[in-house]
Amino acid sequence: MFYHPWMLWLALTMPAILALYILRPRRRQSVIPSTLLWRPAPAGLEASRPWQRLRSGPLLWLQLLAAALLVLAAAGPVWRAVIESRSTIVLLDASASMRAVEQGATRFDRAREEVVSLTAGLRGDATITVIAFDRQPRVVVRDSAQPREVSRALERITPSTCAADPGPALSLARSLARQYENPRLVLVSDGGLDLPGGDVDFISVGGGDANVSIAALHLRSTGSGQAAQVTVVNHGSRPASGTVALMKGHYPAGSKKWRLAPGETGHLLWTGLPRNVTVEARLKPDRPDMDLLELDNLAWAVPEGKTKRKILLVTGGNVFLERALGLMSQAEVFVADAARYQLLLHGAYPYDITVLDGVPGPLPPGAALLVDPPAGAPAPGLTVGPAIDRVRPAPAPGSPLLAYVSLDDVNVRDARVLTTGAGWSVDIVSGANTLFAHGELKDRRVAVWSVDLHRSDLPLRPAFPVLMQNTLDWLLPPALGVPGSIRPGDEVKIVPPPLARRMVVEDAGGAAQELAPPFPPSPWVPAEPGLYRLIAYRDDGSTVREIAVNGYIAGEADLRARDPRGSGDRAAPVEAEAGESRRALPLVQWLALSALLVVMVEWGVASRGR
Repeated sequence: MFYHPWMLWLALTMPAILALYILRPRRRQSVIPSTLLWRPAPAGLEASRPWQRLRSGPLLWLQLLAAALLVLAAAGPVWRAVIESRSTIVLLDASASMRAVEQGATRFDRAREEVVSLTAGLRGDATITVIAFDRQPRVVVRDSAQPREVSRALERITPSTCAADPGPALSLARSLARQYENPRLVLVSDGGLDLPGGDVDFISVGGGDANVSIAALHLRSTGSGQAAQVTVVNHGSRPASGTVALMKGHYPAGSKKWRLAPGETGHLLWTGLPRNVTVEARLKPDRPDMDLLELDNLAWAVPEGKTKRKILLVTGGNVFLERALGLMSQAEVFVADAARYQLLLHGAYPYDITVLDGVPGPLPPGAALLVDPPAGAPAPGLTVGPAIDRVRPAPAPGSPLLAYVSLDDVNVRDARVLTTGAGWSVDIVSGANTLFAHGELKDRRVAVWSVDLHRSDLPLRPAFPVLMQNTLDWLLPPALGVPGSIRPGDEVKIVPPPLARRMVVEDAGGAAQELAPPFPPSPWVPAEPGLYRLIAYRDDGSTVREIAVNGYIAGEADLRARDPRGSGDRAAPVEAEAGESRRALPLVQWLALSALLVVMVEWGVASRGR
């Protein structure tokens, strides 16, 4: 089989070589005693005939052999000594490490070529199915036997910026394998993953391991502003050096040099940066061959917002709640009675969280904590029933509001029974009865404590301020619930601020993705590293928060090619089983090297003949 069969027309050079040997005049060499005997030489030229019998010699055969090898190399032959007859399912790694560039091509480019080569080795009714995967698998080719069709399909996909998780892809491949008789499973990857099971062949792509990464960028407050620390890691097996440049907002903050031994980690510190300014770090190696993966050469850090949450306590008098709320971090507490609360609801409501102590309602805008609500239905999906005595409070399994909260020795005289529906989760129970619960409604979060704190010793226990802090953090999480560290592919659940009517996320290029409405907002999954803007629109304006998504993933930054089946070493070529084939192997390089060797031998023979 030839990739470029039309190049076989170059075989016309072989008859041309033969013609040159036929037309070339030949003379007998002899030793003469005097140069005066050269004068009759022209007579021999005039008498020579242009067409003579072809005489065989080593130079002729060496030149014909070199020409034949070069013609075959130009046609692109592929060795198909043994041909695959089974259908093949390929797991194609499309994770971040496949973006590494070696010899002018990415590892993913090499992987494409391997898959096309596998397709070219199929025979009969055998087909190939390709499953590309990073965190999630997706079928990109289904039951094809045409190399061109497979090549076109693979050209439409690119490696992502996420980590590789082969588990779901392997489950999908084994599910598809039930449709074939004795199928073959092949993983095409650089091996930076763990592959359960040993029934999968492995084709390794990539050989270098040079990679220097910005592993972290941290900000901390100082007396005069803030400081930035950049962590640089050399994942390669050779020393590396370069610089890291820092930007404070839109202005440069200087650069620092680094030099790291193999496997070494270094830290660079910038001080005297202005407060509440986002910073960007950019790594540049001294030579390109020191860093094969550019994805983790950029990092961003956003300073933590210190905006205080405004909390309104509506009560007829509850010193326990007032003191507990006063202890909360980043909180500004206001107190009002029920009449004042009703007036506030008819105006601009500036509070983020409202605590209703024994007040029947209505629910305020934004988040709310209902303490000892009267019987009724204060919120959708929630019913407050009659009071019960002999209460023995116990935590519900898995409640996020009870982290580090101990209910041992907590006594409650009586409490109302809560009946919850869809969207509600139970926090504290007494037997089969629900006492504390929390729920996420269409446009707000609500928590309910069905206990009169004056009829319990819970406010006197160390667990009470912890329970209050957990509840407030769930009602309105700091930074809208956005975690401090986000990687591409992470699913980010964002809590809307009070009175938000619309929420969007914008990337650095201005492209926007709408998260809400409807509320609660849809989870946001960033596809690329970068600095994003989360915008919450209200009737009276908007709020903007920056979100940093950094591309460093430790497992993807380690570019060593390893066998994921457990050996830990670089994978050997895929061997054929009895009666089956290796994948189709191109022979261009071997033929070109052979032709070069023949030309060198021919030159040596010609030199000796002189």
